[in-house]
Amino acid sequence: MALVAAVLVAGVLRFEWDPQLLLFVYWVEAGIAAGRGVLQSLFAELPPSEAYRPCGTRMPFPLAALADVRGGVRLASWLPPVYPRNVPYVVLAVIPIAAFWPLAGLLLTGAVAPVVTTFAPPQTLWLAVLAVVVGQAVRFVDWLRTETYESTAATGGSTRRYLVLVVVLAVVAPLALEGAAATGVGRLGLGLAVVAVRVAYDLVELRHPGWVESAVFSDETVGGERSVEAPDGEPVASFESDRRGTLVASVIGGVLVSVLGVMLFPVLVGGLVGLLVGGGVLTTPSGPVVGAAVGVAVVVGVRVLVELVVGWVVSAHVVYHVYPDAVVAHNELTGATQWSVRRAEITEVTPSSDLFAGVLPEWYDTVKITTAGGESHTLGYFGDVESAARLLDGEGAG
Repeated sequence: MALVAAVLVAGVLRFEWDPQLLLFVYWVEAGIAAGRGVLQSLFAELPPSEAYRPCGTRMPFPLAALADVRGGVRLASWLPPVYPRNVPYVVLAVIPIAAFWPLAGLLLTGAVAPVVTTFAPPQTLWLAVLAVVVGQAVRFVDWLRTETYESTAATGGSTRRYLVLVVVLAVVAPLALEGAAATGVGRLGLGLAVVAVRVAYDLVELRHPGWVESAVFSDETVGGERSVEAPDGEPVASFESDRRGTLVASVIGGVLVSVLGVMLFPVLVGGLVGLLVGGGVLTTPSGPVVGAAVGVAVVVGVRVLVELVVGWVVSAHVVYHVYPDAVVAHNELTGATQWSVRRAEITEVTPSSDLFAGVLPEWYDTVKITTAGGESHTLGYFGDVESAARLLDGEGAG
């Protein structure tokens, strides 16, 4: 914070930076800070608030399967665990700022809708950008060092805050500067005023973080989490997921989601872009068709890749333990019990009903259990589904 402010003051006094350039620097900083917020949200230890989960709307919840994953994955010994359940909420926060941040940059540089006049950044601008990068890196390291992630939820991250700041920078601030300049305020005074406003905001954020958060979030940002524990003793039987089943299911799911859900629009856009590029690059008559096919394949391939990662986290490492009085799913990757059902409450045990189960090997099989309370869970993928079904059905009913 102090480093960036000092560099900007020096820029105004020594290098004669104008206020418009300062807004551009703040725009760069907002983008980098939003990225830091995204990274921090992945490490947030407290459960996200359900108030920010889309319910009763047509807007899909991205990567919803990850939201129910318990536990975390430690990528390095010196880093805290990454919590898969945070990913969907992070994606929801990223989408709006990823859409508006580039547009705000075009507005600030005058490239689109001349809110400001087009300017050429001076060579000394790299000093400010370097200060911003160093400052954000220091804040991230300090966030890890002080273990702030232990008292943070993904739904309380700073990304939404920076979206508001980007809107202010791109729309409100240029108009305010233009009005001040029209009253006769000089470049030096305006530049120092812009820096002073930034410093004042940083001080408020530092000393009253709760006030800043309440100005952006209308609901509680920390949710609750029901504890799930495995029974004492040894299980009667254990069934380990076959990763081949997870792999195939992820590929099938990725393709189906691409052609049947809201992903169909980006698939069509990918095909259109490929059509145009193929028609311009390839000289053969089939060039547009080849380009369209490649464009569609790229988008579908990316979606399948995402589904593979989700499947790897959600189900590839799950072991199902059948105890005398309960069925427990334990994720070896995250090191946490995912769910537990009392066997006395199981009312129905249904083997694979998937369309592809009849044509794929046994390692693709699943079994679904339903409880008296309407709760249902699917156990899979493993080849000994019939044994699991008989065990659960025979003793669960008895």
